[in-house]
Amino acid sequence: MRHQVRGRKIGSSSDHNRLLRRSLITELFRHERIKTTSAKARAIRSQAERTITLARNRGDAERLIDLASDGDEDTLRRLLTDAQARRLLAAADEDSDALEREARAIAVHAQRLVARDITDRDVLQKLFDDIGPRFVDRNGGYTRTLKLGPRKGDRAEMVILELVE
Repeated sequence: MRHQVRGRKIGSSSDHNRLLRRSLITELFRHERIKTTSAKARAIRSQAERTITLARNRGDAERLIDLASDGDEDTLRRLLTDAQARRLLAAADEDSDALEREARAIAVHAQRLVARDITDRDVLQKLFDDIGPRFVDRNGGYTRTLKLGPRKGDRAEMVILELVE
């Protein structure tokens, strides 16, 4: 029974699945487009979208500072956890140094959460500096799958998984 076992089985063991997902997601963010099998693309798509959402919502400390100083509580509660939003709004009432420290702490925490899956520091930096801000106005649907047809050797369905422009 597979009760409460998340994700698809795409490799032989759970360690192999984890490493294969990490490498595929890292290469997707590095090249912004990868050619892989349909099963592997389906397996990593949701994790890649969650990663982009995390970088988009919590990765920009300056944006969080602006929202907190404006007192935009609804947006902060939508982007952050309740505890993070509460701490950020409380820091905005105190002083600018506390607000900046709290916003930077939230951004660093988001980077550390994403660093569990992305193995390359340059790709991690690209995700937070380039890819995340590119999708600020988009509510999900950051990836696209284009079918290519069967692979010649084993007739596995091949696709291109790419980030939407």
